[in-house]
Amino acid sequence: MATVIPKQPKKEREQITIRLDRDVLQTLEHYCRYIESGRDYVINQCLTFIFHKDKPFSLWLASQGIASTPAINNGPVDQAPTNAVNHKERPAAVQGRLSITE
Repeated sequence: MATVIPKQPKKEREQITIRLDRDVLQTLEHYCRYIESGRDYVINQCLTFIFHKDKPFSLWLASQGIASTPAINNGPVDQAPTNAVNHKERPAAVQGRLSITE
């Protein structure tokens, strides 16, 4: 029997360890609390955004014979968390950003 809501696709994830400057980590923690999301989600979305927007990087990949990934071709691919902060509470600059979390 078909369901009304399709199953959420499972993405393959890898674990890494990174070191961040203390002030960057503190700001990351604040941002995670602000959008009510985890570090993994925020970092993943930020990197995807950068990969998508950095055209010279895309050209370099092509010159190396490396195929672009969906993250580069389509921008951020994860859906926004369902518990995101109310849009009316966000500053105008955040409301108008390029769909990193929305």
